[in-house]
Amino acid sequence: MWILLFIVPMSLFAGPDVRGEAFSAYAFAAVLVFLSYSVATWDWAAELRWLINRGMLEYVIASGAGFVPLYSGIMPVSLIWMGFALTAIYVLLTLVMGQPTLIVVDPLVLAIGLVILIVVLLGYALILGGTAISTGSVGPVMEIISWVLPIATGGLTPLRNLPEVLKRIALATPFSYPAELIRYSLLGIEPAVELRSAITIGALYAGAFISIAIAYFKLQVRRILKEGVKTISMY
Repeated sequence: MWILLFIVPMSLFAGPDVRGEAFSAYAFAAVLVFLSYSVATWDWAAELRWLINRGMLEYVIASGAGFVPLYSGIMPVSLIWMGFALTAIYVLLTLVMGQPTLIVVDPLVLAIGLVILIVVLLGYALILGGTAISTGSVGPVMEIISWVLPIATGGLTPLRNLPEVLKRIALATPFSYPAELIRYSLLGIEPAVELRSAITIGALYAGAFISIAIAYFKLQVRRILKEGVKTISMY
């Protein structure tokens, strides 16, 4: 129902020259990216919240094993669930607007885009998770990022169609580049910057983002070792 409420009104503004299959393909690519960030939010970052609620976070830290084993178990399950969800969305779009015309333009670029996306997702989850365990709430951080994501990922329109100011804001974030690469690979829509630049800058941004996120997360873990674990709020 959420997908239909989000996508069907957009189809009314697609224009008479846009076939249902083409719009369905664009919608599928947009949902793929947004669903990825949903998994990073509600599976990966929220897992730390569940650990606090169950009184298990202290045991994870005290064991000395770190969080790598935890996420090694969570990530495959999340990706399997996302695969089922994308299959259901593909069928839904086919029934409502026509079968998405997805053609892998460049398998290598698609693989690079997916790798960069996973790295950015992990950084995003670590920032949200670190904020949750140190403050008990991720509301302010999530609000800021949730306003940036639709623009940066081209969820509403490809970045090349955005006004110049919004395009610059999008390209200043690590979120835009994997979305552009995936959209190019599946839909053939050229990125807002030259393809090689998108790959290079995207990889550098992703590396910097995950490095900052890891440092931030470690800082928050050290903080709770001194101050104790905060009570988790509803948001």
